[in-house]
Amino acid sequence: MYFGYLVGVVLGVIGACLLFALSYSRIGVIRRHLTRYEFSSNVERSPEQTRLLHEEGKRVHVFWLSGFIFFGSSNGLFERIKRVIEDQTERPVGYIVLDFSGVQGLDTSAVLSLVKLRNYCEEQDVTLAFSGLSDAMRAGFDSAGFFGATRPHQAFGSRNEAVEWCEDMVLLYHEVGDASAHNFETWLHNEFGGLIDFERIAPFMERQELDSGAFLFKQGEPSDSVVFQASGCVAITITDEHGRSIRLRRMIGHTVVGEMGFYRKVPRTANVVAEAPTVVYRLTQEAFDRMQEKDSAAAAALHKLIIRLLSDRLEFANREISALL
Repeated sequence: MYFGYLVGVVLGVIGACLLFALSYSRIGVIRRHLTRYEFSSNVERSPEQTRLLHEEGKRVHVFWLSGFIFFGSSNGLFERIKRVIEDQTERPVGYIVLDFSGVQGLDTSAVLSLVKLRNYCEEQDVTLAFSGLSDAMRAGFDSAGFFGATRPHQAFGSRNEAVEWCEDMVLLYHEVGDASAHNFETWLHNEFGGLIDFERIAPFMERQELDSGAFLFKQGEPSDSVVFQASGCVAITITDEHGRSIRLRRMIGHTVVGEMGFYRKVPRTANVVAEAPTVVYRLTQEAFDRMQEKDSAAAAALHKLIIRLLSDRLEFANREISALL
């Protein structure tokens, strides 16, 4: 009688565990799935690069993972990614970002199951980019041979870094490099629809060359100028109450910086610092007023350029917010 009771308890526990595993595997570990078309890194690039990444956005897929990953749920992840790769034929998937920042843990069987995913992706010429791995998770993937000189797959500290790397790889494949001061004039000419040449607005602007680490704007100072970035890279940062610098965004190549405060006449809400040798053209409020008096057509063209850039940023932000809802 007592022996039968123990057997019943053991069988009940085993059954409960099996039911839990089955139910959890059905829930899945994918919290969200987007492509680069809907979700970008916090790097703002030149219009040429932005347009290409928009066109090629579905080559990069981002998966937010959560919960505890074991064999059953990891196999479900494999099947989902396999289906995504097989279904997308027009612009083949090139990169898969797996964000583990919401994952509480994974067992050995899950790592072995993900080896199957790795091997399948290599057969399909798809690169995996891992982000948010804990030290224990990273050790498990290292032991399974996910990373190294013979493997294309990468691991990053954050999802943003992983997406940024994928963007860089897409641009490298299409040979669309960083913008340079050399073709800044061509970019402006094209943005003005060929109606206004750089030489026409250059007298109103001040060319500046910034070393890495030099401040373009400082948080709290007056917004008395707008800057056109010709080359290099700047970071937009804020200083929190503890004095720590937090990077919000990077801006590379041909773009406009500081236009929000300039138009709204409010103090700078963030710092802008060069992360590499950078060339900019600064247009002060006084010079812009002068341009509107002496060459209203050129001033109107600048207005339209800034409005168009702001509209592009707003459109992408709306698309991203809509996808995240």
